[in-house]
Amino acid sequence: MSIESLVHKIIEDARKVSSQIEQKALGEVKTCEDMAEREVQVILDTARERAVRSLAGRKQRMISIAELEDRKETLYMKQRLIEEAFSGAMKKILSFDGDAYGAFLSRLILQANPEGDEEIILNQRDRDRFGGNVWIKGLNQNLLENKKKGKMRVADETRSIQGGAILRRGRKEINCSLESVIKSKRNELETIVAGILFEDSE
Repeated sequence: MSIESLVHKIIEDARKVSSQIEQKALGEVKTCEDMAEREVQVILDTARERAVRSLAGRKQRMISIAELEDRKETLYMKQRLIEEAFSGAMKKILSFDGDAYGAFLSRLILQANPEGDEEIILNQRDRDRFGGNVWIKGLNQNLLENKKKGKMRVADETRSIQGGAILRRGRKEINCSLESVIKSKRNELETIVAGILFEDSE
């Protein structure tokens, strides 16, 4: 074989090897591209799932917050209406005419189960109305009928109360003011008032 033929054969063999290497490299590149595409798809799918879960969680949190705020607003409105109901009851009592309020005041005092010889401390308005003998005489008669002493009297002293009375016997006082009575009965009456106000709202 001549030198030219040998060189030619070496060149041809080199071309074949080069072609084989190139084909193999292209195949490896395609494989890598396919793998990279699959990995990218997996990453995108995972990110999408996370985003969907995150949005769902955020939506649920927003719904929960909105429901909580709605419950708080509803509770506030109910408490406000209940407060207005008690305030309205007090105003109604205070608007009674003399005879009706006098009868109410007598019942309030009798419910305190007094001994019957206490001083009755009123506010200035009620003292002016009931400081005379007619009302106190009727109250003492009721006390006697209930086997009490029947010796109560209206004190010269007045107190800053909205209505009702304070009963004093020596150093002991029984608070029968309208504010105190409503406050003491509030827990017991609140459920009843709420039932009346909101029976159709549930």
